[in-house]
Amino acid sequence: MSVTRISSRARTYALYTGAPRQTACDAVAALRPHEPVITNAARHEQLLLESEVFYHVLSSQGAYCEYPFGIRYVQPTPQGLGIHLESSAALDNLLSTLLPCRTPVGSGQDEIYGLNGVRISARTEHGVELRRLGQPTSIRLTGASRRAVGQAEAALVDRIRHIGGQACWLADDTWTPYEKHWDNERQPLIYESLWRNAAWLPSGLLRRLGLLHTVATPQIVTGHEAQLGECWVLRLEHDSDTSLRRAELVQALTDPHHGLPLELSGHRDLMPGGSLGLVLLKALDGTATLQLRYDRIDYPIREDRAGLFAAIRRRTSALTGEAMLPAMPGCSATG
Repeated sequence: MSVTRISSRARTYALYTGAPRQTACDAVAALRPHEPVITNAARHEQLLLESEVFYHVLSSQGAYCEYPFGIRYVQPTPQGLGIHLESSAALDNLLSTLLPCRTPVGSGQDEIYGLNGVRISARTEHGVELRRLGQPTSIRLTGASRRAVGQAEAALVDRIRHIGGQACWLADDTWTPYEKHWDNERQPLIYESLWRNAAWLPSGLLRRLGLLHTVATPQIVTGHEAQLGECWVLRLEHDSDTSLRRAELVQALTDPHHGLPLELSGHRDLMPGGSLGLVLLKALDGTATLQLRYDRIDYPIREDRAGLFAAIRRRTSALTGEAMLPAMPGCSATG
């Protein structure tokens, strides 16, 4: 592969994943000549795991971060996915929602919280690798030192035991009895047929998460799923004077070579002081929809957050220009 072609493909990789230039070049150089720049999961088990991870990424929101969800960049490969978090705090937050634990609930029936059957399969100087028991899966979480990860894990174990729960991932390469029971009852989301059919969308979004800061300009992103994973909602909150760049994000998401099999179905403009702006994307095969909800919110900046919001402002102000979405019928904001 020529240097020029590697450079061009590296720019695309960096755009979609948010990866630094050298990381993007290394990733592209390792691809086969006709392999897609942004690869999909080669196995359905990996795709399903990533769909659950994205669900928990959305569910774990609770702290302001410089990058959307505290994820600086991702590294997709056919065999697995790397997630590089911006800080030890962000990795701590995500670990606490991904690692499986048995927790008591008010009904008297315990539940499994986190990714059922997932274990820490490897520890490095900069993070951990997660795999699901008996499956060829891999999620690599990086961005914190071995010591920081150990401290976060120990604190999580203490919190779980304090409420009378069980840190299931400490069972290493075996299932805990309750996890196995939970799996045999087909309780995890991945057993729902609607979820399985639409799992390509959250997996694909996770593998292209860099677009939320390389193309789009939100200061904060939140979201949720609905209808057992058939509908995914991302709410992009902007400063009062930041361009929305809706058309640019839609173009990247629907790109026939690097995007997802989605098409623009409708949109509604953002009304100052009124209704949310909305962009609706639908799957070409009808299995899923993605709603992009737009708002403008100027958050009060406390002294202890001044540096963080200054960093967010630098990130969003680096992207300029704004194209127009094509005229289309409006769409409903339900879901």
